[in-house]
Amino acid sequence: MNRPSAGGARFWGLAFLGLGLPVCVALALIGPPGPALDAVGRLAGAALGPGPADAARLGRLANVALFLTLGLSALALAARGRAALFALLCLPASLAAASGPEGVVVALAALAAALLTPRPLTGRGRPARLAAATLAIALAVLARPACAPLAGMLLVPFPPAGRFGRFGRDRLAPAVLALLAALLPALFRTSLAAGAGGEAAPSPSWPPALSGLWALVLLVTPLALRRGPLPPPAERLWLVGCAVLGLWLAGLAQALAPAGHADGLQVRDLLPLGALLVPAFARGRIGTADSLTWPALLPVLAAAATLAALVVLIGSA
Repeated sequence: MNRPSAGGARFWGLAFLGLGLPVCVALALIGPPGPALDAVGRLAGAALGPGPADAARLGRLANVALFLTLGLSALALAARGRAALFALLCLPASLAAASGPEGVVVALAALAAALLTPRPLTGRGRPARLAAATLAIALAVLARPACAPLAGMLLVPFPPAGRFGRFGRDRLAPAVLALLAALLPALFRTSLAAGAGGEAAPSPSWPPALSGLWALVLLVTPLALRRGPLPPPAERLWLVGCAVLGLWLAGLAQALAPAGHADGLQVRDLLPLGALLVPAFARGRIGTADSLTWPALLPVLAAAATLAALVVLIGSA
Protein backbone atom coordinates (compact mmCIF):
# COMPACT_ATOMS: atom_id res chain seq x y z
CA MET A 1 0.00 0.00 0.00
CA ASN A 2 1.24 3.43 -0.84
CA ARG A 3 2.08 5.77 1.97
CA PRO A 4 -1.31 6.67 3.45
CA SER A 5 -2.49 10.17 4.11
CA ALA A 6 -4.26 11.58 7.14
CA GLY A 7 -7.29 12.24 4.95
CA GLY A 8 -7.22 8.85 3.24
CA ALA A 9 -10.42 6.88 3.68
CA ARG A 10 -8.63 3.75 2.48
CA PHE A 11 -6.18 3.74 5.36
CA TRP A 12 -8.78 4.36 8.04
CA GLY A 13 -11.23 1.88 6.54
CA LEU A 14 -8.64 -0.91 6.45
CA ALA A 15 -7.53 -0.07 9.98
CA PHE A 16 -11.12 -0.12 11.22
CA LEU A 17 -11.83 -3.49 9.62
CA GLY A 18 -8.52 -5.03 10.62
CA LEU A 19 -8.65 -3.89 14.23
CA GLY A 20 -12.32 -3.36 15.04
CA LEU A 21 -13.90 -6.33 13.27
CA PRO A 22 -12.14 -9.10 15.27
CA VAL A 23 -12.97 -7.40 18.59
CA CYS A 24 -16.63 -6.86 17.67
CA VAL A 25 -17.13 -10.44 16.47
CA ALA A 26 -15.33 -11.94 19.47
CA LEU A 27 -17.38 -9.91 21.93
CA ALA A 28 -20.59 -10.86 20.09
CA LEU A 29 -19.80 -14.59 20.28
CA ILE A 30 -18.55 -14.92 23.84
CA GLY A 31 -21.76 -13.65 25.46
CA PRO A 32 -24.11 -15.83 27.51
CA PRO A 33 -26.27 -18.17 25.40
CA GLY A 34 -29.72 -16.78 26.13
CA PRO A 35 -30.08 -13.05 26.88
CA ALA A 36 -33.17 -11.09 26.00
CA LEU A 37 -33.28 -10.53 22.27
CA ASP A 38 -33.28 -7.09 20.73
CA ALA A 39 -35.28 -6.21 17.62
CA VAL A 40 -32.57 -7.47 15.26
CA GLY A 41 -32.35 -10.79 17.09
CA ARG A 42 -36.10 -11.24 17.01
CA LEU A 43 -36.17 -10.58 13.27
CA ALA A 44 -33.32 -13.06 12.75
CA GLY A 45 -35.17 -15.69 14.78
CA ALA A 46 -38.41 -15.15 12.87
CA ALA A 47 -36.72 -15.30 9.47
CA LEU A 48 -34.37 -18.22 10.00
CA GLY A 49 -36.01 -20.08 12.86
CA PRO A 50 -32.98 -20.74 15.10
CA GLY A 51 -33.27 -21.37 18.80
CA PRO A 52 -33.14 -18.47 21.27
CA ALA A 53 -29.40 -18.80 21.86
CA ASP A 54 -28.57 -18.96 18.15
CA ALA A 55 -30.94 -16.10 17.39
CA ALA A 56 -29.28 -14.00 20.08
CA ARG A 57 -25.83 -14.54 18.60
CA LEU A 58 -27.14 -14.03 15.07
CA GLY A 59 -28.78 -10.79 16.15
CA ARG A 60 -25.53 -9.62 17.74
CA LEU A 61 -23.60 -10.38 14.56
CA ALA A 62 -26.20 -8.48 12.54
CA ASN A 63 -25.74 -5.50 14.86
CA VAL A 64 -21.96 -5.79 14.42
CA ALA A 65 -22.38 -5.78 10.61
CA LEU A 66 -24.57 -2.65 10.81
CA PHE A 67 -22.13 -0.95 13.19
CA LEU A 68 -19.19 -1.66 10.88
CA THR A 69 -21.10 -0.58 7.76
CA LEU A 70 -22.11 2.74 9.29
CA GLY A 71 -18.63 3.24 10.75
CA LEU A 72 -16.91 2.58 7.43
CA SER A 73 -19.33 4.98 5.74
CA ALA A 74 -18.44 7.64 8.29
CA LEU A 75 -14.71 7.19 7.73
CA ALA A 76 -15.18 7.28 3.95
CA LEU A 77 -17.41 10.37 3.87
CA ALA A 78 -15.56 12.51 6.41
CA ALA A 79 -13.65 15.45 4.98
CA ARG A 80 -11.69 16.01 8.20
CA GLY A 81 -11.43 14.50 11.65
CA ARG A 82 -11.00 10.87 10.55
CA ALA A 83 -8.56 10.18 13.39
CA ALA A 84 -11.16 11.38 15.91
CA LEU A 85 -13.94 9.37 14.27
CA PHE A 86 -11.75 6.27 14.24
CA ALA A 87 -10.99 6.77 17.94
CA LEU A 88 -14.69 7.15 18.76
CA LEU A 89 -15.60 3.97 16.87
CA CYS A 90 -12.68 1.93 18.22
CA LEU A 91 -13.00 2.85 21.89
CA PRO A 92 -13.25 -0.41 23.87
CA ALA A 93 -16.70 0.67 25.07
CA SER A 94 -17.85 1.31 21.49
CA LEU A 95 -16.59 -2.05 20.27
CA ALA A 96 -18.24 -3.77 23.24
CA ALA A 97 -21.53 -1.99 22.48
CA ALA A 98 -21.33 -2.84 18.77
CA SER A 99 -23.09 -6.18 19.27
CA GLY A 100 -26.21 -4.37 20.52
CA PRO A 101 -28.31 -1.39 19.43
CA GLU A 102 -26.23 0.99 21.54
CA GLY A 103 -23.37 0.51 19.09
CA VAL A 104 -25.63 1.34 16.16
CA VAL A 105 -26.55 4.65 17.85
CA VAL A 106 -22.84 5.46 18.24
CA ALA A 107 -22.23 4.67 14.57
CA LEU A 108 -25.21 6.80 13.48
CA ALA A 109 -23.85 9.74 15.47
CA ALA A 110 -20.41 9.26 13.92
CA LEU A 111 -21.93 9.09 10.43
CA ALA A 112 -23.87 12.32 11.01
CA ALA A 113 -20.71 14.08 12.17
CA ALA A 114 -18.78 12.80 9.16
CA LEU A 115 -21.44 13.98 6.72
CA LEU A 116 -21.21 17.49 8.17
CA THR A 117 -17.41 17.80 8.23
CA PRO A 118 -16.86 19.51 4.84
CA ARG A 119 -16.20 23.17 5.49
CA PRO A 120 -17.82 24.94 3.83
CA LEU A 121 -20.57 22.45 3.04
CA THR A 122 -21.16 23.37 -0.60
CA GLY A 123 -21.39 21.72 -3.98
CA ARG A 124 -23.75 19.27 -5.62
CA GLY A 125 -23.53 16.81 -2.71
CA ARG A 126 -24.64 19.34 -0.10
CA PRO A 127 -28.39 18.53 -0.08
CA ALA A 128 -27.71 14.80 0.08
CA ARG A 129 -25.26 15.20 2.97
CA LEU A 130 -27.67 17.38 4.93
CA ALA A 131 -30.58 14.98 4.32
CA ALA A 132 -28.53 11.92 5.28
CA ALA A 133 -27.16 13.62 8.41
CA THR A 134 -30.69 14.64 9.43
CA LEU A 135 -31.91 11.07 8.97
CA ALA A 136 -28.98 9.62 10.95
CA ILE A 137 -29.56 12.03 13.84
CA ALA A 138 -33.32 11.40 13.78
CA LEU A 139 -32.76 7.63 14.01
CA ALA A 140 -30.29 8.08 16.87
CA VAL A 141 -32.74 10.35 18.72
CA LEU A 142 -35.59 7.92 18.07
CA ALA A 143 -33.61 5.10 19.66
CA ARG A 144 -32.22 7.23 22.50
CA PRO A 145 -34.05 10.54 23.08
CA ALA A 146 -31.20 11.82 25.28
CA CYS A 147 -29.20 12.13 22.04
CA ALA A 148 -31.39 15.06 20.95
CA PRO A 149 -28.47 17.57 21.31
CA LEU A 150 -26.85 15.83 18.32
CA ALA A 151 -29.16 18.02 16.23
CA GLY A 152 -26.89 20.92 17.21
CA MET A 153 -24.40 19.67 14.61
CA LEU A 154 -26.87 20.68 11.90
CA LEU A 155 -26.65 24.33 12.99
CA VAL A 156 -22.92 24.79 12.30
CA PRO A 157 -21.19 26.56 10.69
CA PHE A 158 -23.05 29.65 11.81
CA PRO A 159 -24.28 31.93 9.02
CA PRO A 160 -22.71 35.27 8.22
CA ALA A 161 -24.57 38.39 9.25
CA GLY A 162 -27.62 39.11 7.12
CA ARG A 163 -28.17 35.54 5.87
CA PHE A 164 -30.34 34.12 8.66
CA GLY A 165 -33.27 33.58 6.32
CA ARG A 166 -31.49 30.99 4.24
CA PHE A 167 -29.93 29.53 7.37
CA GLY A 168 -33.39 28.93 8.84
CA ARG A 169 -34.48 27.09 5.72
CA ASP A 170 -31.30 25.09 5.14
CA ARG A 171 -30.16 24.29 8.69
CA LEU A 172 -32.79 25.10 11.31
CA ALA A 173 -35.57 23.19 9.55
CA PRO A 174 -33.56 19.92 9.34
CA ALA A 175 -32.59 20.28 13.01
CA VAL A 176 -36.25 20.61 13.99
CA LEU A 177 -37.14 17.58 11.87
CA ALA A 178 -34.42 15.54 13.58
CA LEU A 179 -35.72 16.55 17.00
CA LEU A 180 -39.27 15.54 16.10
CA ALA A 181 -38.13 11.92 16.34
CA ALA A 182 -38.17 12.28 20.13
CA LEU A 183 -41.79 13.39 19.98
CA LEU A 184 -43.21 10.51 17.93
CA PRO A 185 -46.09 8.56 19.41
CA ALA A 186 -45.11 6.73 22.59
CA LEU A 187 -46.21 3.35 21.24
CA PHE A 188 -43.80 3.45 18.32
CA ARG A 189 -40.95 4.78 20.42
CA THR A 190 -41.61 2.13 23.07
CA SER A 191 -41.43 -0.64 20.51
CA LEU A 192 -38.09 0.66 19.34
CA ALA A 193 -36.88 1.20 22.89
CA ALA A 194 -37.72 -2.43 23.62
CA GLY A 195 -35.29 -3.37 20.90
CA ALA A 196 -32.71 -1.02 22.35
CA GLY A 197 -33.07 -2.83 25.65
CA GLY A 198 -31.65 -6.08 24.32
CA GLU A 199 -28.51 -7.22 26.06
CA ALA A 200 -25.20 -6.84 24.31
CA ALA A 201 -22.33 -9.22 24.73
CA PRO A 202 -20.61 -8.41 28.04
CA SER A 203 -17.42 -6.46 27.87
CA PRO A 204 -14.37 -8.14 29.37
CA SER A 205 -12.57 -6.52 32.25
CA TRP A 206 -10.08 -4.45 30.28
CA PRO A 207 -6.69 -3.84 31.91
CA PRO A 208 -6.43 -0.40 33.56
CA ALA A 209 -3.38 0.30 31.41
CA LEU A 210 -5.58 0.03 28.30
CA SER A 211 -8.04 2.58 29.66
CA GLY A 212 -5.13 4.86 30.47
CA LEU A 213 -3.78 4.46 26.94
CA TRP A 214 -7.11 5.46 25.39
CA ALA A 215 -7.41 8.42 27.76
CA LEU A 216 -3.96 9.53 26.59
CA VAL A 217 -4.92 9.06 22.94
CA LEU A 218 -8.10 11.11 23.26
CA LEU A 219 -6.17 13.88 25.02
CA VAL A 220 -3.00 13.97 22.91
CA THR A 221 -4.40 13.42 19.41
CA PRO A 222 -6.43 16.66 19.07
CA LEU A 223 -3.67 18.67 20.76
CA ALA A 224 -0.84 17.24 18.66
CA LEU A 225 -2.60 17.39 15.29
CA ARG A 226 -2.13 21.12 14.92
CA ARG A 227 -2.03 21.52 11.14
CA GLY A 228 -4.97 23.38 9.67
CA PRO A 229 -7.49 25.86 11.09
CA LEU A 230 -9.95 25.10 13.88
CA PRO A 231 -13.62 26.12 13.66
CA PRO A 232 -14.45 29.52 15.18
CA PRO A 233 -14.62 29.66 19.00
CA ALA A 234 -18.37 30.34 18.98
CA GLU A 235 -19.04 27.10 17.12
CA ARG A 236 -16.75 25.11 19.39
CA LEU A 237 -18.53 26.53 22.44
CA TRP A 238 -21.92 25.69 20.93
CA LEU A 239 -21.01 22.07 20.18
CA VAL A 240 -19.38 21.53 23.56
CA GLY A 241 -22.49 23.02 25.17
CA CYS A 242 -24.63 20.55 23.20
CA ALA A 243 -22.48 17.70 24.52
CA VAL A 244 -22.89 18.97 28.10
CA LEU A 245 -26.66 19.20 27.56
CA GLY A 246 -26.66 15.62 26.30
CA LEU A 247 -24.77 14.53 29.42
CA TRP A 248 -27.40 16.21 31.59
CA LEU A 249 -30.25 14.60 29.63
CA ALA A 250 -28.66 11.17 29.93
CA GLY A 251 -28.34 11.59 33.68
CA LEU A 252 -31.91 12.88 33.91
CA ALA A 253 -33.20 9.88 31.95
CA GLN A 254 -31.54 7.56 34.44
CA ALA A 255 -32.88 9.52 37.40
CA LEU A 256 -36.45 9.35 36.05
CA ALA A 257 -36.31 5.69 35.04
CA PRO A 258 -38.78 3.42 36.86
CA ALA A 259 -37.49 1.39 39.77
CA GLY A 260 -35.81 -1.76 38.55
CA HIS A 261 -35.05 -0.30 35.11
CA ALA A 262 -32.33 2.19 36.04
CA ASP A 263 -28.88 0.62 35.84
CA GLY A 264 -26.90 3.79 36.39
CA LEU A 265 -25.27 6.01 33.83
CA GLN A 266 -23.09 3.83 31.61
CA VAL A 267 -20.20 4.84 29.37
CA ARG A 268 -22.14 3.57 26.36
CA ASP A 269 -24.87 6.14 27.11
CA LEU A 270 -22.34 8.95 26.60
CA LEU A 271 -20.51 7.64 23.53
CA PRO A 272 -22.84 9.19 20.90
CA LEU A 273 -22.20 12.62 22.41
CA GLY A 274 -18.53 12.26 21.48
CA ALA A 275 -19.54 12.79 17.85
CA LEU A 276 -20.30 16.44 18.69
CA LEU A 277 -16.62 17.03 19.41
CA VAL A 278 -15.53 15.94 15.92
CA PRO A 279 -16.88 18.98 14.02
CA ALA A 280 -15.93 21.13 17.03
CA PHE A 281 -12.20 20.34 17.07
CA ALA A 282 -11.33 18.64 13.78
CA ARG A 283 -8.90 20.83 11.88
CA GLY A 284 -9.24 21.65 8.21
CA ARG A 285 -6.62 20.59 5.72
CA ILE A 286 -4.03 22.93 4.27
CA GLY A 287 -3.40 22.36 0.58
CA THR A 288 -2.37 18.82 -0.31
CA ALA A 289 0.37 18.39 2.31
CA ASP A 290 -1.55 15.86 4.36
CA SER A 291 0.90 13.05 5.17
CA LEU A 292 0.00 10.76 8.04
CA THR A 293 1.87 12.02 11.09
CA TRP A 294 2.55 10.18 14.34
CA PRO A 295 -0.32 11.77 16.36
CA ALA A 296 -2.82 10.40 13.85
CA LEU A 297 -1.38 6.92 14.38
CA LEU A 298 -2.03 6.97 18.13
CA PRO A 299 -5.66 5.74 17.82
CA VAL A 300 -4.47 2.93 15.52
CA LEU A 301 -1.86 1.81 18.05
CA ALA A 302 -4.43 1.97 20.85
CA ALA A 303 -6.89 -0.11 18.79
CA ALA A 304 -4.17 -2.68 18.14
CA ALA A 305 -3.48 -2.81 21.88
CA THR A 306 -7.22 -3.39 22.46
CA LEU A 307 -7.14 -6.34 20.05
CA ALA A 308 -4.06 -7.78 21.75
CA ALA A 309 -5.65 -7.35 25.18
CA LEU A 310 -8.78 -9.18 24.00
CA VAL A 311 -6.69 -12.09 22.74
CA VAL A 312 -4.92 -12.33 26.10
CA LEU A 313 -8.18 -12.12 28.05
CA ILE A 314 -9.89 -14.80 25.96
CA GLY A 315 -6.82 -17.03 26.22
CA SER A 316 -6.72 -16.72 29.99
CA ALA A 317 -10.48 -17.25 30.43
